[in-house]
Amino acid sequence: MSSTNTVPIDAVTTRSGPRKASAWDALREHLPFVFVVWWAHLMVTQVVAYVSYRYGEMRSVAFDFSWSKFEASVGNESSAYGVVRPPLEGWQHWIVEPFRNWDGTWYSWIADQGYSDRYPALAAFFPLYPWLMRWGHNLTGLPVETVGWIVSRLAFLGALFFVSLLVSKDFNIQIARWTIVAIAVFPTAFFFGAIYTESLFLLLAVSTLWAARKNDWLLAVLLCFLAVLTRSAGIMLGIPLAVLFVQQHGRNIRSWFPKVFLGLIPPMGLVVFGMTLRNANLGFFDWQHQQWQWNRFTATPWRTFQCVLQGCEAEVRSPNGGTYDAVVHPVSFEWMRSAWENNFRWSYLTSSEFRYLVGQSQVTDVLVTILAFALIIIGIKKLPLYYTAWTIVPMIVPLLAPSSVFPLMSMPRFVLPLVPLFVMAVVLIYPRKRLGIALAGISAALLMLYTSQFALWYWVA
Repeated sequence: MSSTNTVPIDAVTTRSGPRKASAWDALREHLPFVFVVWWAHLMVTQVVAYVSYRYGEMRSVAFDFSWSKFEASVGNESSAYGVVRPPLEGWQHWIVEPFRNWDGTWYSWIADQGYSDRYPALAAFFPLYPWLMRWGHNLTGLPVETVGWIVSRLAFLGALFFVSLLVSKDFNIQIARWTIVAIAVFPTAFFFGAIYTESLFLLLAVSTLWAARKNDWLLAVLLCFLAVLTRSAGIMLGIPLAVLFVQQHGRNIRSWFPKVFLGLIPPMGLVVFGMTLRNANLGFFDWQHQQWQWNRFTATPWRTFQCVLQGCEAEVRSPNGGTYDAVVHPVSFEWMRSAWENNFRWSYLTSSEFRYLVGQSQVTDVLVTILAFALIIIGIKKLPLYYTAWTIVPMIVPLLAPSSVFPLMSMPRFVLPLVPLFVMAVVLIYPRKRLGIALAGISAALLMLYTSQFALWYWVA
């Protein structure tokens, strides 16, 4: 059998063998390599963030498209509701603070203050992660941001471990190891150490499907319930779970009962969140309804691509409850022209103006989205069916609700928990190890660049 062939999904069988011995064997086989990758990722991202935050220039400009000029704009004014959170003290100022930018301020706000009808946009952020931040603060006395940083770092270690377990079950240990390397060096992988939900969601998503893959459905639905409480994409895990369930239990519906009723547990995460919002005098479905505050509008996928490639006008909601026609700007290569005109001078390449243009260009958004769909298409024949089910819906849904700010907003971040994309890339590159090493090096260099961008309040994803 080829090294890239997948292992078939077996029908339901009775477990055999000592459980503790199996767990110990898995730890010995997978954890050492996982730990090395995790530690390398932690050190690289932390060192780059520290150096950038201590010696770099925080974003000091924004570009006014109406006047086609730069204007003064301090980066941390982009925090939740424009409230600049107080600086952390001691080592946390240099280690944690660079990773709390952008959405990190929203999660920190929720952890500190909870949800409130005064700030309805908070409803767009799911509660499990900020709850953990708050609980950790109450337990240790550490700032909520520091607790979030610890949760993210430890969750990423656990996530890489379960990725290794799952992929080695479907392929082999070599493919699994290269997959976790690919995830760790992806250009936007610094989000796994930021005060974001990426690490926690990756851990819960992968462990959910690992539990289902080994036919432990009670554990799978409980983990999926937590994933739903972490991000809206958690509910989409129901699709690969359904595929695995049918593959294991056959198409005779009578054989599904009573286990199929376990499927009612994960959606209860939305109920819990909805009730939490109701208790804060917000709407039960405000986690969806408040997306307008990020200038999101309804579109078809091809309309979204048209907007990002050619530009368009879109009707978006205004704060006063009405609507207006927003101009959607297409992908821009202005940063390349500017670099050429300035003779690629180091002083210009490190200036706030140039770094801002790079961050706003949408080039990464387009390239990552196109690459992701290409890998999905190729993977239809090369990957297990539940891998395709795992990726296709989370990639399509954002295309149905683009933003007039960036039509493909956050797509380079949304792909991070979609493990099958990395597996497919590894399967294609695995026979060409020199190419794989070269691409990993390029990706790691971009990871360091984007980590620096993020630490200084430039937009990344």
